[in-house]
Amino acid sequence: MGPPGPRERHWEHGRPSGRAPGPPRAVVVDEVPLVRVGVAAVLSSLGIEVVVESQSGGQAVSSTKIEGLDLAVVGASVDLSVVETVQRLLHVRPRPAVVALLPPAHEDAVRYLVALGTDGIALRNTNGDDLAIAVAAALKGEQFVAPALHGALAGGVRPIDNPSPDDSALSGRERQVLALLASGRTNREMASELSVSLATVKTHLVRLYSKLDVSNRNEALGRAVAKGLLR
Repeated sequence: MGPPGPRERHWEHGRPSGRAPGPPRAVVVDEVPLVRVGVAAVLSSLGIEVVVESQSGGQAVSSTKIEGLDLAVVGASVDLSVVETVQRLLHVRPRPAVVALLPPAHEDAVRYLVALGTDGIALRNTNGDDLAIAVAAALKGEQFVAPALHGALAGGVRPIDNPSPDDSALSGRERQVLALLASGRTNREMASELSVSLATVKTHLVRLYSKLDVSNRNEALGRAVAKGLLR
């Protein structure tokens, strides 16, 4: 499984070529209103028009598709994790520039977000200057990871030490679940696609997490990238 490709168009003066002249248009998503207001203020100071502010990752994705937005700044939302929202945004065509704001203690997701092709990655509690740098780089088509997260890239997610072939090998169904996990599907969506019950999906996830020696989705995706199960 490969990550979505880079944005199809080149940026000219902060806006994709082929679009009408004007400032880049953005969506800001975060479950905390004060975070949304702060991010929107930084974007406005950069001459970026904030068209949508939302607490819902799903709504942010829909708005990006409908409005043809140029930039998405993604924090934690009420319905999707940062990783899940980013995954869905990276499949929107034409693709926006995407900047992810990770909550503290979620550095385990950095390698996976990089592998996906996320344009900018910073901590959710970053200051305005760092956010401005991440956004500016993303709008130039460059991939930016905040210096505070470089340790997560250097150390990465550790492969499982001396795995037992019987215990660590993923079954065909578990690989299907992993692929759906990587595409941002919810448990209910996975159940529907696999034609199984929600309880069965949860059972597969428990086994998958156990074999990867992780405890949540973000860790599972990061560990899968490190083990070469996702590319």
